[in-house]
Amino acid sequence: MAAGKIRSTRKLRSWLIEQVNSGKYNGLLWDNPEKTMFRIPWKHAGKQDFRTDEDGAIFKAWAEFKGKLGESDPASWKTRLRCALNKSPEFREVTERSQLDISEPYKVYMLVPLSEQGVAEVKKEHAEKTVRRSKRRRSETEKSEETPVKIFKEEETAAQQIMFNEIQLDVMIETAPHFGDNKGNFLIISNIFSPSFKVTVYYVGKEVLQRDVLGDDVRIAYVPPSPSPPSLNGCTFPRIPLPPPPEHFDSAGSQAISTLLPYMEKGVVLTCSGRGIYAKRFCQGRVFWRGPQMAGSNKLDRAPVPTLIFSKERFKQELEDFRAGGNLPQSEITLCYGEELADGDDLSKKCIIIKIAFPWATKQIQDVQSLQNSLSVLQSLAQQNPSKEITLNLVSLPV
Repeated sequence: MAAGKIRSTRKLRSWLIEQVNSGKYNGLLWDNPEKTMFRIPWKHAGKQDFRTDEDGAIFKAWAEFKGKLGESDPASWKTRLRCALNKSPEFREVTERSQLDISEPYKVYMLVPLSEQGVAEVKKEHAEKTVRRSKRRRSETEKSEETPVKIFKEEETAAQQIMFNEIQLDVMIETAPHFGDNKGNFLIISNIFSPSFKVTVYYVGKEVLQRDVLGDDVRIAYVPPSPSPPSLNGCTFPRIPLPPPPEHFDSAGSQAISTLLPYMEKGVVLTCSGRGIYAKRFCQGRVFWRGPQMAGSNKLDRAPVPTLIFSKERFKQELEDFRAGGNLPQSEITLCYGEELADGDDLSKKCIIIKIAFPWATKQIQDVQSLQNSLSVLQSLAQQNPSKEITLNLVSLPV
């Protein structure tokens, strides 16, 4: 659809408002006093407790209104209304208010004011033009400047530019690595062979998978048999599939994990950007996380805006404090799929735990430790010398 052109779906809007006001459909009701948002029941048609006459009533009514009832089943009715809602500029899903992991799940949709309809398409086109201009300028800069800095890849794809509203460049400097430039800006030095993420998956305390990810994005999700490639904004991410429970697992643990996995089908997407590590939850199942830079346990909501779970700026400060004699920085993030994660919980009792380390951060911590160890050796040698001094002969090595 061209930017600025609004698709007319007044029949759906007026029909749905009428149905919500009627009060005759179980679970279909207004979600706020202003009556600008409404709840719609969203129970999976394959569940044993699914009631066609109640849980599928509103979907059947829409199919009947459109003259498409035929011999279709409840799942087809639901798909028809879902597609109509998603395609219409007059409705917008409010994911942070939806509840899909409860006994009577529902989605929340907002009635989009006429003045705001079509804005999303305009914003998307503007973002795409911004990306194209940035690429063109970068290409011209690379041709005109002769510097020792080599740009080897974009840190985010065009799809992520729309999602995160920023473009960052990862650089490799052909000099000794350091933690800041002459303007005081913090630089993360990485190279194309260094992984961005180290992901380890545990089932009930037992490691079942470990994977290094070279790219800046990864989706950690359950992949059902014969899956279609998961995508986000038209971009397919590298993914780590959660494995089925090993055969040697006890029946209770295996059953619990097998029950959780289908709710993790769309998983969590992690993105490494210039500011830090962002996470965005797409699966229906709940996900809790904790890390060194955020106190307590935190729920990862299905919000439109991704969550910053690790700040590079804060890590820089912790690293500088460590160099000055402070505490050892920590950089590991823990995700708990399907269960709440409270302080003091025994991780070995949780069904699905995912630990995420950042090799580039670990390497910088190790470099500082090596430097400190070297200084300790020199100080020890100096103490052994009566003059309390030592002499170092520096030798240039061939490049």
